[in-house]
Amino acid sequence: MKYYTVSWQKLHDSIFKLAQSIEKKEEAFDLIVAISRGGLTISHILSDFLRLPITTFTISTYKDFKQHKVPEITLKIGNKLHNKKIILVDDVSDTGKTFIRGIVYLKSLGAHHIRTASPFIKPWTKFIPDYYDKKIDEWVVFPFDMRESVDTITRNLKKEKYSNLKIKNHLKKIGI
Repeated sequence: MKYYTVSWQKLHDSIFKLAQSIEKKEEAFDLIVAISRGGLTISHILSDFLRLPITTFTISTYKDFKQHKVPEITLKIGNKLHNKKIILVDDVSDTGKTFIRGIVYLKSLGAHHIRTASPFIKPWTKFIPDYYDKKIDEWVVFPFDMRESVDTITRNLKKEKYSNLKIKNHLKKIGI
């Protein structure tokens, strides 16, 4: 597996570009909705740039870099969103299933105007957000996911009989 390791500076720059694109369209939004977990940090930074409040819900899509068949909403939004203009945010549009599931959920809560944003998309995604920065065909390692990434990569390499030294060198090579 190939990895694209994102520094805090790269992430900040990418989210700043998203904010500029959103502001350029001159659409008025009421709220950012973060898809937890990946969209939380992205939304926080985007909220600062756009001066918008945030709410969140959780969709479980991956475990150990393996995708569930159907994204599952595990924590929900407590309020109705009638007539709210929303930017739905996640970290990556990989297959697009999470965004699609999130949009259906937000519409069920009454949201009538939903746009989507993500710093990264995969070339094979079936859902392209309204706003994105880069197309990446590698597994994206975010600065806010380092522990999880190290644990999962280590576990996967141990299954392949890598020694601890080889694992350490591999992690260094990919920038972790």
